[in-house]
Amino acid sequence: MIAASLLALVALLGVPPGAVHPDSLSSSRVRISASEARLTLRCQVLSLLEVVPQLDADADGEVSASEVALRKAEVAAYVGEHYRLYVGSDRELAGGTRLRPELLGVQLLPPGSEPGLGYLKGAVELDLNYRAEDEIRDLLIESDLFAATSPDHIDLATIEWDGASESFALDQRTPRGRSDPQGRGAFPVFLRLGAQHILSGWDHLAFLAALVLAARRLRSLLYVVTAFTLAHSVTLALAALELVDVSAFSSLVEIAIALSIAYVAADCLLRPRLARSRWIEAFVFGLVHGLGFAGFLRESLVREKAVGTALFAFNLGVELAQVALVSVAVLALAALPRKRDEEDPFLAPLLLRRVGAAAIVLLGLTWFVQRI
Repeated sequence: MIAASLLALVALLGVPPGAVHPDSLSSSRVRISASEARLTLRCQVLSLLEVVPQLDADADGEVSASEVALRKAEVAAYVGEHYRLYVGSDRELAGGTRLRPELLGVQLLPPGSEPGLGYLKGAVELDLNYRAEDEIRDLLIESDLFAATSPDHIDLATIEWDGASESFALDQRTPRGRSDPQGRGAFPVFLRLGAQHILSGWDHLAFLAALVLAARRLRSLLYVVTAFTLAHSVTLALAALELVDVSAFSSLVEIAIALSIAYVAADCLLRPRLARSRWIEAFVFGLVHGLGFAGFLRESLVREKAVGTALFAFNLGVELAQVALVSVAVLALAALPRKRDEEDPFLAPLLLRRVGAAAIVLLGLTWFVQRI
């Protein structure tokens, strides 16, 4: 089964069956069991001779089983240095704890033992065991096998879990592959994505600013912001999970977002003393803004296994960023001087509400015209 999968990968990579050196190939299989990772790695004899030339001890152009046994420590040391396993890495394929190998065995495989992988002179198979301190729940492979001697080397790697497997083609362009069947690490990554999406989304920031200008108290403002988050969480989840498809109307969604910004700001400008909560507008327009988030998030969820965790973390990141921004804005507004005789129950002074709302109306209408 593994050999057939590897041959299929070779075909996809455009490497012809029976390829000979310098089409350098290796195959690796890592089987996970509790806190142990068992690696079986097969390398071409021709590739190994370039990095461990002493492997052909009698210099007769052939490598024997006895010669492999004699140099097994050097072969294992090379593989251990250039084929690395990590646990606890992040979604950016970095970090984690490196596992150290224990050599279990080395054997010579004769030519033709695995057709199609270029083992013209045979292959060397290594069995290595890696122990982790805790149960292994995610694994990162990092390989630069034979990179110095065969820059186009490809390792066809498979990570096997209980009842599942994942395969990678590792080379100089993509030297790392990570398997995370339980979706560990999704929460912090998507939490950060949610916060970053708010902080870099000028239209959403403008909508928040309009809500702040129209608010009377911090508590009611936080309720309004939370209503906005809850609403866009609903449509975001529906669209990201492809339960609702609005991709054909994405331009209309962007236009509606621009109009929602202009509407809330215009209402604040025309009725600056209107003392009521705007959670209804925030909720309704939040439904629209959630559809605007969906296209971005759908791409991030393509290979995500812990979809529920990712969606929750993304929305939480959005909410935390919004609350942080609103809190900073309220503190800044509280520091502004006010006239002694000005009885104004709003967070922002009347003049600032009018000027700020006018600016946001113009901004929303500008985006509306640009998106038509």
